[in-house]
Amino acid sequence: MNSPPKLSRRHFLTSAASLTGAAGLWNDAQAASAASKPFSFVFFTDPHVQPEKGAVEGVKMAFAKVNALEQKPEFVITGGDLIMDALEVGVDRVETQWKLWDECLKTLEAPSYHTVGNHDVAGWSPKAMIKPGESAYGKAVFADRYGQGKTYRSFDHGGWHFIILDSIGLDKASNDYMGWIDDDQLAWLQADLEKTGKQTPIVLVTHIPFYSVWHQVILGPKINIGGKALVNNVHDFRKMLGQYNVKLVLSGHGHISERIQFDQVVYLQGGAVCGMWWKGPVHGNPEGFLQVECRPDGTFSDQYHGYGWKVRE
Repeated sequence: MNSPPKLSRRHFLTSAASLTGAAGLWNDAQAASAASKPFSFVFFTDPHVQPEKGAVEGVKMAFAKVNALEQKPEFVITGGDLIMDALEVGVDRVETQWKLWDECLKTLEAPSYHTVGNHDVAGWSPKAMIKPGESAYGKAVFADRYGQGKTYRSFDHGGWHFIILDSIGLDKASNDYMGWIDDDQLAWLQADLEKTGKQTPIVLVTHIPFYSVWHQVILGPKINIGGKALVNNVHDFRKMLGQYNVKLVLSGHGHISERIQFDQVVYLQGGAVCGMWWKGPVHGNPEGFLQVECRPDGTFSDQYHGYGWKVRE
């Protein structure tokens, strides 16, 4: 009986390299094919899950609507304020709300990425019950459970680049939150943009908006908005963003549907899944979420979807 031919180590390594190279080419082809097709995602902001007012039922209804969309979203980005509040309540209440959020999230069929909102941060309030040094304080729970250990991140999909920011800063003088992108995050953001390059279309997501006009519309053009409503230091890094192909900035926080366009960038506030904290619509805009379609030519379109929520007594 003839013995099978022995394969040399060089032959083995050459064959392995060929297979690896073929796999790499296949992956590159798949990525190129994905980048040549439009895709959609859902921006699902301000659900404010709590045990009361039917909020769990409402979020599950909204996720069911997402699951049933005719154009299936390839992923969901949440816009923050996932739970009703961690700022001014105790540990048990915080844990209850996060468990309810997890219960709701299990009903969503698409992959999801999460943005931290001010109400997701424990103890950053003059009325805080959770104090510094406690394990639940600050952003620790969100980062561990929903941010892969971080509160900001980025990813690529279909030829587009997505950046999820942490816009919640701490005013140490008042122990209250404010809209702010800290220095470490800005250094990371600059490096991420440089790596992405100036041609790739970019979507930025921030809980607290960069810009908004609804306060002036409702309260008058001379209103002093204060530090909580907008990202206070956006002017410091606006020119950095302007060097790249930022197409869309998504935000929550205001619970309104708002569209601003400036310097070819569209700023959208995505309404709110909870409306006015489960008490009804905000300025006539129903409880709901945004669906965004991104196209290979760097353009996009958006549509707001209500999901038929009725206020519970």
